Amino acid sequence: MAARTSTRPAAVVALLLSAACSGPAAETDSATSTPGRCDPTEPETGYRALFDGTRESLDAWRMAGPGSFELQEDCTLLTVGGMGLLWFPEELGAYRLRLDWRVEGDDNSGVFVGFPEPGEDPWVAVEHGYEIQIDMSDRPDRTTGAVYTFQSADLPARDVALNPPGKWNTYEIVVQAPTISVRLNGVLVTEYESTDPERDLGSGHIGLQNHGDDDAVSFRHVRLAELDP
Repeated sequence: MAARTSTRPAAVVALLLSAACSGPAAETDSATSTPGRCDPTEPETGYRALFDGTRESLDAWRMAGPGSFELQEDCTLLTVGGMGLLWFPEELGAYRLRLDWRVEGDDNSGVFVGFPEPGEDPWVAVEHGYEIQIDMSDRPDRTTGAVYTFQSADLPARDVALNPPGKWNTYEIVVQAPTISVRLNGVLVTEYESTDPERDLGSGHIGLQNHGDDDAVSFRHVRLAELDP
C-alpha cells in the first residue's frame, strides 16, 4: 500500500530473480479479443461472477479515488493512474472470493475485504478494512499474501506457491468473521483473526487497489461464493 523507495537490497533482487526461475506452472493467457466483445468466463459451480471479462460486468463496479481499471484486449483489467479503489457495491457477509492477478515486475496492489461503503474516498478501505497484499518484495507484514501491516504470510509456503512476474497467480480469500484465510495457487499461506473493533468482517465490501502510476497489475476471473456465517 504505502509508497516505496526505488533502492532494493541485494536480498530482494535475489528474490525477484529466484521467482522468475521457479514457481508452479501458470495458466495459459486468455485469447485476445476486442474490449467490450469478450465472451463471459463461466465461474465454478457454486460461484457467481463479479467480473467475467465483459464490459457489462465491469460497469457494475464503482471507482473511488484517481486512476482507473481499464479493460484490455485480452478481457482482463489493468490498473492505470494514481492510487484508487475499484469496489463492488454489494455488501457481503461470509464468502469465498477467488480471482487471478498478474504483475509485470516489482509492482504493488492488493485485494480489500470487509470495509464500509467508501464513496469517493479509497482510504476508507485502508482504515476500516483489510488488504491482502500483492507486492513480492516488501517487508513480511506487507508482502504478497500478507494481511497488510497486520500479519505476514507463511513466507516459505508463499515462495513455493508464487508464480513469477508475467505469470498469473490465483488468490482464494475466505472471509468468515472474525477470520480471513488466504490461499495462493491452492496453497494456504495466511490465517488471520481480527480483533480490531474498527474493522467489522461480518459485513462489508470487496475492492481491488490501483496503487500508483508506476504499478501495472492485471486482474481477471473475479468470482464469489457466499458461505454460512
